[in-house]
Order: sequence, then structure tokens, then C-alpha cells
Amino acid sequence: MASGNKSKNHHWWPVGLQSYWADRAGDVSWIEPDGKIDKKRSVNRKIGFKIHGHTIFRGTVWESNFEDEFDIDNEVHKIIPALQGMKPFGRTPKEFFTLIKMLGKKNRSLRDMCKFYHLDEELHRNLLLLLHSLLIRSPGNRSRYEGYPKMIGLPPDEEVGKGNMVQNYRIAKKLCQKGLISNQYFVLMHSSLKKFIFGDGSLDWLTSGLVANRINGRTLLPLTPHLCVYFCTPMSMSHTPNCASLSVAPWMIDWVNDITQIYSKDKLFFLGKPPKITDAFRQHQFLEHKEKTDALIDMLDEISGIKKRRNFLSLGISAPL
Repeated sequence: MASGNKSKNHHWWPVGLQSYWADRAGDVSWIEPDGKIDKKRSVNRKIGFKIHGHTIFRGTVWESNFEDEFDIDNEVHKIIPALQGMKPFGRTPKEFFTLIKMLGKKNRSLRDMCKFYHLDEELHRNLLLLLHSLLIRSPGNRSRYEGYPKMIGLPPDEEVGKGNMVQNYRIAKKLCQKGLISNQYFVLMHSSLKKFIFGDGSLDWLTSGLVANRINGRTLLPLTPHLCVYFCTPMSMSHTPNCASLSVAPWMIDWVNDITQIYSKDKLFFLGKPPKITDAFRQHQFLEHKEKTDALIDMLDEISGIKKRRNFLSLGISAPL
């Protein structure tokens, strides 16, 4: 939950979400680019935080603290169970046998494997805000915001980064809570055996659009080891449904995890078996795709009704964010 001015430990990864990544002993584990593995108790609030990360300073005197604005953290234990309750296709006996028959069809699509839902307005807005909050305060975006002074020949500045962060988040919060939520689509990716990983950076083709004071773009965010959310904004779509739920194959989980490693720099959080580190994560930098395109994203877009020429080229990775 948001701790406000009572603590100097400001979380970029909500404590409520961390609890879903804890093992039976209550520990959350992570791996670093050099292969070092460590863990801490999730209840001690010492994971996924930055000291005074949401306090803007001038000299040695604090100017403002915007930690309280991330009160969406208090809704985590309502949002996650609601999403988990939106079961993917194939969980009932009738659906299971339909799914088995479908596996033999060569022309099946991911959309055929989905079960569709309509998120009510409260859940829609809360989930949308949670996604924006995770992206905007992530170390990956913090690094980007701090680097803005480099565009005019100045060194990175942490306080400038905080100012950019809070400005973007306030725009996002207003749009998520009061703006239009039409033409927004969620894909819930459920895993049963293999697990997703979570990093200190994520695929974010979404928050940069806030400069136009609108929500437009895409993001792919694992919320728990068994649940990843893809969000996109189709140019046009029917009012309902606005959400698809599917069980993802192991190769899709591996693909999502590879993307997570591209965008992460220092830590990959996991539950159970540690992930195999890729060359992208070994570079110990916040990387990104060369262009905003990826064959997995194209497939997920098709679920939402966005038609594209599918491109199965290998992932392109560029220099640091």
C-alpha cells in the first residue's frame, strides 16, 4: 500500500504485487546480469523501492513528496483477484473438448483460443492506472526521465527525472480516472506451468503518448508469475467485449520473458526456477526494440481486432533507452 510521508522508502513495485511473487517461505527472489541470485522477505518492504524516490529536493531541503499519489497500490488485492477470475477458454469440460478439437485445425488463430469479457468501468480504470503507475515509476522510465537534460548538453539529473515522472503520472492519473476509455483493449495471458518474470523495466510503447494528453499505444506487463497483461488502443472496436483471456503456451511465456530481459537492467524477479539470462540482460543496460514492432505484439493485436501483416523477424534491439 502507499505509505505516503511516513516512510522514505518509496516503492516502484507495489508491496501488494510483490506478495504474489513470494515463495512458501515468504521470500521474493531475483537474478542480476552477472547471474547472482538473491532474495528478501516480501513483508519487510525492502524490495522494489528507492529511498526518497518520490521526493523532489532543492539542495538539502525537501520541496514536495508525491508518494501519496500512487494510491492505486491500495487496489492491488482487488484488481488481481478480479483478473484471475476471468478464466481463459478451456477451463470448463465443454470448452476443453472444443479446445482439443480446435488444436487439429491448421487455420486456427489465437483469437479462437480466447474467452471474452467486458471489464466494468471501475476495474477498467483501476487496471489502466495500475499499468501506467508501474511503467512511469519503473527504474527504466526513471532513467529515461533523468536523461532528458542530455538533449541540451547537460548531465543526467535525478531531480529533473522526478519532476518529469510526477508530471507524466498526474496526466495519466487524470486520463485514467476521468478520460474516455473507449477503444482500449486488454489481453489477459494466463500461465499454469511455466512462469512469467518481472524486471526493473518493461515494454512501454504507451506512456510517451501522454505528451499529447491522451492514452494511445501498447504495453506488455507481467503482474504475477501466472498473469501477464497486454494493453493496446485499437483505432476502432465494438463497445464490448474489451478483454480477452487465454492460456498461453510455454513458447509464448518464453517470448514474453525474453522481451522483459531486453527492457530490464539490474534485476529480474522470479518465482521458482531462475530464468536463463539472455545476452540483452547481460549488457546491464535499459535496452529497447529498434522499432515499435514485434511479432508477438502483432499476434496479440490480432486478438483485439487489429489486423497487421505478421512479421516473424527476430527481435531487434537498440542502444540504451
